Amino acid sequence: MSRHSILISSDVQALLTFDDSFSDREGFTILVADTGSQLLDMARKECPDIIFLVPSMELDQRNCCRLLKEDSRLSDIPVVAIVDSTETTDLDHCQTARPDDILFTPINTHLFSTSARRILGLAHRSFPRLQTSLRIHHGSNFKTLSVACAYNLSTGGIFIATETPPPINAQVCIILELPTTEDPIHCEGIVTWINDCDKPAYPDIPAGYGVQFLSLKIPDLFAIRSYINSRENNTHSHS
Repeated sequence: MSRHSILISSDVQALLTFDDSFSDREGFTILVADTGSQLLDMARKECPDIIFLVPSMELDQRNCCRLLKEDSRLSDIPVVAIVDSTETTDLDHCQTARPDDILFTPINTHLFSTSARRILGLAHRSFPRLQTSLRIHHGSNFKTLSVACAYNLSTGGIFIATETPPPINAQVCIILELPTTEDPIHCEGIVTWINDCDKPAYPDIPAGYGVQFLSLKIPDLFAIRSYINSRENNTHSHS
């Protein structure tokens, strides 16, 4: 299966840390452009599946999104602008240039790759998944959260058992308590599927909804991975 390609500007690369196994692990080929004009040239030559850029890097790059959307050869390629929410110039530019999506800094490779998958409609990567009965707080914002049970958990997402799930593609806020960490994990996610209580797609699991993590911090990612590994090791040692 051929890899999907992502074209990024060099300042996007500066915000992220790609290890040597990123492309093989995530299934993406990363192309890097040093300037706005080079980004346009590479977009025309390479026809990437998606483009990430930072509008404030330089003046010609600030026009990139508009030029990409005005070019009939490139207009169908999704463009994601990465901006600082305090930079009003960039925010105003995004309102006129109309990128397909906006990500706010700080950003990490996990959020980068999951955002690319969400926008491209790609299946999630296969993550080890653990059935749990952890307590979780969830809701549309961190001020109004409900308590539920996290039925299963992976480093890529979580399934929350509830009979009142939010709609598909809704963004949700999550506070997850792990027994192996001192502080709860705070993150955001997007609803990717629903197991309806009346007509469940999977009758053998509770009603609820699956969430793909969007803003999981690297220490929290490692904490979840460590928790899953420790539970699996305990299971194997008692089998």
